[in-house]
Amino acid sequence: MLRSTLHAVRGLAPELRTLFVTTLLFRSGTMAFPFLAAYLTAASDCSAGQVGAIVGAYGVGALAADVAAGALLRYVSARTLLIGGLVGNAALMAVLPLADGAAPLIAGTFLWGFFYESFTPASYAETVRHSQEHDRKIAFSCNRLAINVGMGIGPALGGLVFAWRPVGLFLVNACAVLATAVFLARRTSGGAVAAEAQQVRGRLVAPTPKGETRFWSIFVLALPIHLAYALPPTFLSAYVIHERGLDSLWAGAVFAVNATAIVLFEVPLNTAMRDVGHFASLLTGYLLAGSGFALMGLSGTGPGLVGATLLWTAAEMIVFPALLHYVSEVSDPSVTGRNMGLYSAGVNVGLIAAPQLSLPLTADGHASTPWYVAGAAVGIALVLIVAVRRSTWLWLTGPGAEPAPATCPEGIAP
Repeated sequence: MLRSTLHAVRGLAPELRTLFVTTLLFRSGTMAFPFLAAYLTAASDCSAGQVGAIVGAYGVGALAADVAAGALLRYVSARTLLIGGLVGNAALMAVLPLADGAAPLIAGTFLWGFFYESFTPASYAETVRHSQEHDRKIAFSCNRLAINVGMGIGPALGGLVFAWRPVGLFLVNACAVLATAVFLARRTSGGAVAAEAQQVRGRLVAPTPKGETRFWSIFVLALPIHLAYALPPTFLSAYVIHERGLDSLWAGAVFAVNATAIVLFEVPLNTAMRDVGHFASLLTGYLLAGSGFALMGLSGTGPGLVGATLLWTAAEMIVFPALLHYVSEVSDPSVTGRNMGLYSAGVNVGLIAAPQLSLPLTADGHASTPWYVAGAAVGIALVLIVAVRRSTWLWLTGPGAEPAPATCPEGIAP
């Protein structure tokens, strides 16, 4: 499987290989945020409520970056936004330990989240620009692979640095992100700069009414998925340990199974599904996701939870590249940046809302309710996808709606 994944990465266009390495370096260098609450608790006089507000400001800043992406990409290229986000991120990392008091820290983490997240819609826009339609699902899978591997490496390295010197975490993070910016600038400092002038100027509204209605249709239908997949990182550990009374090793096993499966199988799976259409891919992904999350609520044993995790992990590997691919297909080139930013905003809405919704649902001993609600919401979205597919105003139909027949694109070996 690893050989197949490496073959797929090598088959990407040179610009996408550079973006893949940039994303991997950036996410691997992101060490400080997972330890932000621990750092603030130990190194500042902030109360628990203030620490929560400071950490929460990061998520608000990230959401603001996603919403602003369309407007920013009207005036600067995706490459410029990528480098600017990296440099701004590094600068915030360097000065944040100097902030004193809750208000400066809230402002600093807001900007930190903004610069950090601005990388995501810009990288999606570049993935669309440099990939052929038939291979775009694979390109997005490789992008997710870089993110997932990097997000595994970053916290692991961060734990070592935090044990050595907590404040050093910010300096090491800043150096790693700045080095990533230098790498990207040097690797794209030729034709990429000249090509910026040829890019389609971004718009804030799609040029056709159908372009708007089709995008907002999939945006709404994707929200249940974003909410459901926000449960594992925000709720799963507490559910396994406190609600189910299982050993913490089972929580670690669930995360390990999820991460290992994604690294080993996501790119080969999407390579095999290259010719599967948008509707079939989303139908399969939503069906597996709804079933997997419902089974998380039904499972009371460690092996049962691992089995349910395999279901929603398989869905994750299918549905997220499929959603990104479909959003790119319904997006006119002039609104690709805006739509990718808004799609990313939906992901952050899920991460912000899931903890707020899941905790009240567990009151009065109903520990499994959040999983049942997530499974039901995804199931309802699946039924709606079947319904809206009949409307040309709500779903992309006709030529270009499904992947083109298999060919041998330039740069990809048969």
